[in-house]
Amino acid sequence: MSDVGWALAVLFPLLLLVGLPIYAALGITGLAVTWLTGTPLLFGTQSILNGLDNFPLLAIPAFILAGNLMEAGGITGDIIRIFRRAFGHIPGSLGIVTILSCMFFAAISGSGPGTVAAIGAIMIPAMIQRGYPAPFAAATSATGGTLGVLIPPSNPMIIYAIIANVSVIDLFAAGMLPGLIVGLTLALVAYLVARRAGAVMQPIGDEDEETASVGRLVWQGKWAVFMPILILGGIYSGIFTPVEASVVAVAYALVVSLLVYRTMTWRGLLRAFDGAVLMGGALMIVVATSTLFARTITLERIPQELVEVFGSVTTEPLVILLMINVLLLVIGTFMETISAIIILAPILVPLVRSFGIDPVHFGIILIINIEIAFLTPPLGVNLFVGAQIAGVSIERVFRAILPFIGALVALLALITLVPQLSLFVPSLLR
Repeated sequence: MSDVGWALAVLFPLLLLVGLPIYAALGITGLAVTWLTGTPLLFGTQSILNGLDNFPLLAIPAFILAGNLMEAGGITGDIIRIFRRAFGHIPGSLGIVTILSCMFFAAISGSGPGTVAAIGAIMIPAMIQRGYPAPFAAATSATGGTLGVLIPPSNPMIIYAIIANVSVIDLFAAGMLPGLIVGLTLALVAYLVARRAGAVMQPIGDEDEETASVGRLVWQGKWAVFMPILILGGIYSGIFTPVEASVVAVAYALVVSLLVYRTMTWRGLLRAFDGAVLMGGALMIVVATSTLFARTITLERIPQELVEVFGSVTTEPLVILLMINVLLLVIGTFMETISAIIILAPILVPLVRSFGIDPVHFGIILIINIEIAFLTPPLGVNLFVGAQIAGVSIERVFRAILPFIGALVALLALITLVPQLSLFVPSLLR
């Protein structure tokens, strides 16, 4: 590695250690390397601006806003009532309901922590009220929230697709089957853990809900049920692009909340837009500075050198993926989700391509690693959100979440070993 390469490798971690925000560390490192290599600084500013000049990025703040509007308008309540009625007769049913509700909400919001906040704010108090241990309630919601990044549409998938130069639609399609498998497996784990703890059948809700049939509740909640069908169906049928789908999601959530449900207040509306602006704006700053960082990595031939290092160890693609998985599981414990994609994808995607690994399949592997990272301290975001809602310590929630993490690691191994789980649905759309 060149002297500039070593400067790149040392400066960025050092800036993070002294407490600089991720966007500042990325930007300063990129500009420093630009200066050290004698490249005109105009290259740095143009790279930062070009980082935002990607049309698919427009979908991210719109999907965040759509999820916020659903939560503020009370649309998520109908989703929860349907699953609660369908599975309320099963011992420990509220854990299953939480996971499945998160799956459904994830098909609209695209955000992991956002899914935890929306579903957990309703389900965690309900579970505690009905006798479930608070750590288990928080752990179930935090785990269900991880599905927000795997089940399309997914904000991390959009960013990965831009960096890896793959189709956003292909990546969305690749997440459907793994997302279903992961979601159902986590629901099974929630049932088994609750049953082992001696959970009993709990009242599923109010009297109207208990006497209503599932079909009647689905009809009552038809506006909520139709939303993911509209969004995903429109994307896969080619009626509209992911960006257009995100705008349709916002318009649909607004119309249903304001004119059909009539539950949206001005305060809730402002809070939804405010949250989308804050989260989307913060994300865009990181994306902009990361583009410069990624280009400096490429100029210093770090991906090529990494290929040589891995190639000296093995040329077997499966072994390469297993080594990368171990690396990602470790990095995920201390690196924020979007930052991990932005920093690692420019390095790892050329590596996996050189070994003949499909970048779409690798994208799903990377996303599942991110799912696990949401749950592992010290930076497990979902863990903190769930613990805050439940009012319990991180340590207690982490102990309760270990069975879910074990299941996710096993599923990561399965999806790594069987590429067709990720590539089957995209192959049908081609």
